Amino acid sequence: MLAIDVGNTSTSVGLFEGLRLKREWRMETESLKDFFEPANEFAVTKKSNIVRNRELILRFRTELDCIVSSVVPKVDKFIKKAFPKAIFISHKNIGIRIKVKNPSEVGADRLVNALAVSKLYGTPAIVVDFGTATTFDVISKNGEYLGGTIVPGIQMSVDALHERTAKLPKITIKAPKKVIGDSTISAMQSGILYGYVSLVEGMISRIKSEILNSKSETNSKSKILIVATGGYAKFIAKYALGIDIIDTDLTLKGLMGIAYELDI
Repeated sequence: MLAIDVGNTSTSVGLFEGLRLKREWRMETESLKDFFEPANEFAVTKKSNIVRNRELILRFRTELDCIVSSVVPKVDKFIKKAFPKAIFISHKNIGIRIKVKNPSEVGADRLVNALAVSKLYGTPAIVVDFGTATTFDVISKNGEYLGGTIVPGIQMSVDALHERTAKLPKITIKAPKKVIGDSTISAMQSGILYGYVSLVEGMISRIKSEILNSKSETNSKSKILIVATGGYAKFIAKYALGIDIIDTDLTLKGLMGIAYELDI
């Protein structure tokens, strides 16, 4: 079984044997066309592991089932061409109660994460996904998807700071030696990292408070679990308080679990 999570910037691909993740890799979403179309030359010679994985998948694709969550409709056709029977997850087949005004607006990855957390770690829970955007998704004690919040991702914030100002350079995201910067670069690094950490901690605190004060959760004495996923999860979790679990493969595991429930 192949599980594919298509994000705005990067795509994660997981090759499973049963429920065991045998191989996992990431690539730029823009490169998916070259990856899945055998006729195209895959001109990324330095990324030999991706080339090998491409050859493996294309060689055995007639024997592989495929399940997909995607938030980039324009690239879906390339996956469908490579895997005509691929199952694309949406609010219609996710198998979770979605308590928002318009379920079709919710990204498939967010719903998959909600279901994965319910199955793997328990509820109530908040999933913080550090992707192109950072999303906070809330799952009730009964496993319902309640909604969440969306903020610009940390890399997006760095890019905007550079692109929308005349004199600020583009920086590498890393922890400065102290919060008070003594140079433009260290001041930017401090503001980006610790400002973002404060955003994460503040949002978690506010969401927790709202959950505990809501009528549906008032009688729940369960701990509200905070699960972090996405490319920057491990980095941010070093500095942000309150994150209980880091699982960078959460979406792929969720897709695999859904595949078993749908008996694909």
